[in-house]
This record gives sequence, C-alpha cells and structure tokens, in this order.
Amino acid sequence: MLGSHNDINVLHSSPLFDNLAEGRAPEVKYSVNGHEYTMGYYLADGIYPDWATLVKTIRHPMGSKRQYFAKAQEAARKMVERAFGVLQSRLAIVRGPARLWDVETLSLIMTACVIMHNMIVEDEGFVVDPNERFDYGGDNVQPDHGHAHRTLEEFIEAHKKIRDKNTHEQLKGDLIEHLWNHHPDLY
Repeated sequence: MLGSHNDINVLHSSPLFDNLAEGRAPEVKYSVNGHEYTMGYYLADGIYPDWATLVKTIRHPMGSKRQYFAKAQEAARKMVERAFGVLQSRLAIVRGPARLWDVETLSLIMTACVIMHNMIVEDEGFVVDPNERFDYGGDNVQPDHGHAHRTLEEFIEAHKKIRDKNTHEQLKGDLIEHLWNHHPDLY
C-alpha cells in the first residue's frame, strides 16, 4: 500500500546508514575468506535489497554449504529478534513509539536499556557463555555526531559502496565458505 511503513519504506527513509555515508561511523575492518571489508553489515530477511551492508538469507538454498549458511543466518537473525523482544517485554520504553526522540537520544535510550538488561541477567545468574570473548578494538567507540566529514562526491560514492550488489554477493559467498569451513560436523 502506498505510503505504508513496510520494511523497505522504513529502510529508505531511515538514518541507519547516514553516519556511514557521511564518514562519521566507527571504522570497521575485517577479513573473511581472504577478502578485506570496511563496512559492517546487518542480518536481513529476503525482502531487503542486495546491499553490501545487508546479508540476507538464501530463499531456496541448494547444496549443503548454502543450506548450512541459510540455517545459521536465520538462527542468528532470530536470536537478535528474540533479544529485542525480551527488551520490549521487560522495558516499556522500548515498546512505545519513538517518533518524539532524535537519533542520538534513541541511541542513549537503547544503550541504557541494554545495560539494564545485562544487569538483570547478571543478577539472575544467567550467563550465555562464560568463555566467549569479544574484541571491540579498544575503548568504547562512539560515532562523531558533528558535521559531515565528506564532500558531496565522497557522500555519493559512499552511498554507492553501501548499495553495491557485487560486494553483497562477494560477502555472502565469503560468509558461506567461512561458515562451511568452520562447520563443527566437518571435524
């Protein structure tokens, strides 16, 4: 329906990738299957476009590698959705509409909610995996919410990189290989 707030309309009107396009997002560098990447990505379902910053599931996976990837991607995506559902069930501020707040305030609210949730989880004695370690690359990195650091040409080029279908396909292929090479049943 025209003007509805479906996922694609929300994506195209969202400021989600603004910091990245404007050069204000934290620097990201990682390697998968021998290829270097400089943008993080979000797990998405099949309705989203083939952008370099979105890793979608495979709708009808053919072959063991692709089936394993689809299963792992969907499981991770569902885990994130469940975690957000837990936040919504525990904290009323996450359930309500967010139209009255700016992006920075929303970020602070969500950070506070995640911290409170973690404190509740810790107090209840539930730990997901005590051996799991995360390397965030040093200090807590916050994006610079000041003025844009890029020229118009750089901004347009950054948007092209964000929406690059070739990078999307290469990243998905690299993740498929990486997951398959680390498949626990292979060892």
